[in-house]
Amino acid sequence: MPTNPRRAWSPRRAALLRSPTKQPTELATLDSHIQGVLTAALQELGCDAPCPALSAPPRPEMGDLCLPCFPLAKALRQAPPKIASALVAKLQPDAVVETFTAQGPYLNLRLRSQALASAVLGQILRPPSPGARVSHTLIEFSSPNTNKPQHLGHIRNNILGDATARILEHSGRKVTRVNLINDRGIHICKSMLAYQKLGQGETPQSSGIKGDHLVGHYYVRFETAFREEYGAWLETPAARARFERWQHEAAGKKARNRRSKLLAKAEKQIDAARRQKLLAALPELWDSFKSGFKDGYFNELSALGGEARAMLLAWEKGDPEVRQLWETMNGWVFDGFDQTYARLGISFDHIDKESQTYLLGKSLVDEGLERGIFSKLDNGAVGCELEKIGLKGTKVLLRADGTSVYMTQDLGTAVSRYEKFGAERMVYVVADEQNYHFQVLFGILALLRAELKGACKHLSYGMVNLPSGKMKSREGTVVDADDLLDELQGLAADKTRERWPELPPEQSEARARTIGLAALKYFILSVSPSTTMLFDPAKSIEFTGDTGPYLLYAYARTRSIFEKAELDFAALDFEPEVLAGLGDAEERALLASLYNFPAELRRAADELDPSRVAAATYAVARSFSAFYYDRDKHDIVGCTDPGLRRARLQLTKAVGVAVRRGLELLGIPVLERM
Repeated sequence: MPTNPRRAWSPRRAALLRSPTKQPTELATLDSHIQGVLTAALQELGCDAPCPALSAPPRPEMGDLCLPCFPLAKALRQAPPKIASALVAKLQPDAVVETFTAQGPYLNLRLRSQALASAVLGQILRPPSPGARVSHTLIEFSSPNTNKPQHLGHIRNNILGDATARILEHSGRKVTRVNLINDRGIHICKSMLAYQKLGQGETPQSSGIKGDHLVGHYYVRFETAFREEYGAWLETPAARARFERWQHEAAGKKARNRRSKLLAKAEKQIDAARRQKLLAALPELWDSFKSGFKDGYFNELSALGGEARAMLLAWEKGDPEVRQLWETMNGWVFDGFDQTYARLGISFDHIDKESQTYLLGKSLVDEGLERGIFSKLDNGAVGCELEKIGLKGTKVLLRADGTSVYMTQDLGTAVSRYEKFGAERMVYVVADEQNYHFQVLFGILALLRAELKGACKHLSYGMVNLPSGKMKSREGTVVDADDLLDELQGLAADKTRERWPELPPEQSEARARTIGLAALKYFILSVSPSTTMLFDPAKSIEFTGDTGPYLLYAYARTRSIFEKAELDFAALDFEPEVLAGLGDAEERALLASLYNFPAELRRAADELDPSRVAAATYAVARSFSAFYYDRDKHDIVGCTDPGLRRARLQLTKAVGVAVRRGLELLGIPVLERM
């Protein structure tokens, strides 16, 4: 066994291994005691490395905590199982730790019931003391377009951004919530042009249609008309002539090469059925042209496309009539967005609009050109050689005609926000389709402003699909956020009437709104942000299993127990002296889930991952269910031992506080009674 001659035995380190005279009543004190004991033992083994973080053991029967010894193998030059055994020989039980045992590469700790219960319940039941905000994070989320209502994809963005902001605030950060609304551009002009041609003065008031839905209706009508125009053009000799030219252009050559490779692969296939299947799936060049040239037709040949582009130019020149129509229709959309945000319980500290920010960034490009960060390209455009940030290619930042691109605007918006708000970190909640965009954006930002290097984070999330498949905005096949909220509220209303038929209609409706919102938010947030997910409304509304309604029920049950006990939930005092009786398997499992709860909230903040909060909250509720339903062992209200009754009531209150805290961090309001 290696030793360190510089680490002789000292009274100070001996004291760390002795039993404390007083049991810890806070998790921080308990954790620091355990860390001190383990650090001292590691030093006696000759290890100067920090003590690794403790975690829950692989199996509950192993103990309450475990120290995986894998990270210590290099420092001690021993196999992890030998390290675990050597630590056991150095450690003695004390007033906090009942036993130290080695099992393979793990050092397992079983804590004394009263020490564990006192520390855990003390942490949760005592009101947290407000501290100074340690840092400032600006988080941008939502970012809808004003040509259509928000849909299921926006729902995930909104809910994820809001929950992340709540979790960061809970962890001690100052948070500024920002929404960047895309309210200008060719897509906005499509809705405007369709309304100009077909609207006949229709308004949200005259039609009874919510403003953002009404504008979205005209966006779909434009796309429908454009598809008809494009389909008719494809039948003309001009389309065939354009197809012949296309085959010799870059896009056509790429399509031909891809088809040739697939054909060669099919011809090499020995299995006849497989070969026939591959040949049948070969894309025809004409079909590739039809799908690939659609945008080209819009920009070059389409009459509708020409009118939409002309409207955009008129908007940029400040044409009064076009601007008035734009302001009117955007106003309808903003009113609709406000209603959707209110239903979701989401708000913002600051709202940017692209119409106010799209010219930002040009001065930054000029500055970068002057400093040699950017360069003039052969065609007169200004670009950044991406090798400077470890990528390949060139990113154009100003076109040859001097107009900016999205990246230019994003650069200007980021710098202006940094100068205005002074946040140490800026987080962008955007779907993973934009991963490369943000990689480039953050790299160029660091070239322009050294202080922003490492200060920006892309909180990337996967797409949301439905059992029926993907959504398509242009075809009007998206699931609108409002329609989804209505559907979930309807499902919740059915279950509410079934479970509580005696409720007055207004109470039943209010309960259904909360249950439907809990179902939606929890289902979305229980999945890691990076995961592409399948949203199932019927599954989300279930009252059993890993769902929002189940957690609402768990919290309401804790309140119901106090009603039956005729006690004030809020007024119950913390009494550590009666907690020694909380020692059986279900009680310890519940204490273990509560012990892990604060640490998981911290990890959720550090990793920007609300699914950790969801999982930790569900773990507490599930452990409480196992404890609560074994009435013979764990009678609470009717317990005849006064001390044990008070201990179990404190445990029940701690569950209620933790579950409520978890739900609130996920943006889910609770129900006091169900």
